[in-house]
Amino acid sequence: MEKLTDTIQPLDADKIKLNVNHAIEFAPKPRLQRKYGITIKYYNEGSGDEAKRIDYQIHLLVNQFRDENKTWQLCFNKSDLFIDRHEPDFVSEQLASMAMAAIYPVKVDVNSVNEVFRGIVNHSEILKRWEQVAEKIGDKYEGRYAELFLSKMESKIADRYELQNALRVDMFWNIFFHPQYLKYQPDLSQQISFSFPVIAYKNVTFEGVQSVAPYYTDYGTFKVNFHSESETTAEQAALLNQEGAFKMKLNAICDLDRDGGLLKHAQVDWKLYKKKDPNEIAVKRIQFTAYEIESSVQAADPGLHAHVGSDPVPVEKKKGFWTRVLG
Repeated sequence: MEKLTDTIQPLDADKIKLNVNHAIEFAPKPRLQRKYGITIKYYNEGSGDEAKRIDYQIHLLVNQFRDENKTWQLCFNKSDLFIDRHEPDFVSEQLASMAMAAIYPVKVDVNSVNEVFRGIVNHSEILKRWEQVAEKIGDKYEGRYAELFLSKMESKIADRYELQNALRVDMFWNIFFHPQYLKYQPDLSQQISFSFPVIAYKNVTFEGVQSVAPYYTDYGTFKVNFHSESETTAEQAALLNQEGAFKMKLNAICDLDRDGGLLKHAQVDWKLYKKKDPNEIAVKRIQFTAYEIESSVQAADPGLHAHVGSDPVPVEKKKGFWTRVLG
C-alpha cells in the first residue's frame, strides 16, 4: 500500500491547480520579457503547398503596477516581418511594414483575467511616430494609392479606439487576449465563443468547447484546448468567395506557463471544407503558430511600476513537446 501511495503522489503533484474561482490564475512575473516567433500559413483547395506565408516576431514586456492590485502593463513590439520568406518588396507590403513601425510598440493595461481595460495607453507616442512615418511615406511614394493609404491610416491611428479595434483583428492579438482565465466546470471544460480573423480584417465567432488538460506538462506548462465545427452562414460564404454549403472547423491549443499563466506557445488550425462522405474536401485552410523564442526577467527598478532594466537575467528554458515540434 505504501508503494502505491508513493507512485500516485508525483501524479497528484502535477495535477493543475486553479484559483478559488476555479479559473486559471493570470499573474505573470513582473519585468518578464518574452519573444515570440509568429508564422501564418495559408493553403487553398486542399493543397499541401503554401499559397502564402507571413512570419514576424513579437517582443513582450510585462510590467506590474505596485499601486494597483493585480494590474499589469503589457508592451508589445513587432519586428522582422517576412512575406513568403522574404522582406516586403511590393509597394503594398512596404507600406504595411512602415505603418507597423508607427503602431508598435503598443502598450495596454490588463487585469487579473488578462482583459484590456484602459485601452491603448501610449497613444500619444504612436501619434508622434506616425507623423514621422507619414512624412517618410510621402517622400518615398507618390500617386493615388499612397495618398489613399495615408488617408486611411491617418483616420485609424488618430482615434485610439479605432486603432484598438484594428488590433482586435490581428491574429496574435486575438489569441493572446482570448478568454482563457475564466471559470471552468468541475470537468475543466466550458462552452465559450472564440473569435478569430479567418476572413481578412474580420473576426469570425466560433462556438465550441474549451477544456484544460488536467495535468501540467513535463516542461512546466499546461494546455488549453478549443474545438468548434459549424456550417458557414450565407454572409460568411460570400466573404470567403464561395457558393454552396460549406463547413468550418477550428482547433486551437494554447500552452500557458504553470507559474503565472502567460502564453508560451499557441497553434490555431482553421479549415473550410465540403463534406463528401466519407471524406472532407478542404477548400481553404489557415495555420497560425506562435512559439516562444526566448524569455528573460529584468532586474527590479524602484519606480511606480516595474520599468525596463538594463541587465536582464535569463530564465532557464525547459525543452519539451512544443519545442521539438515548433523549433
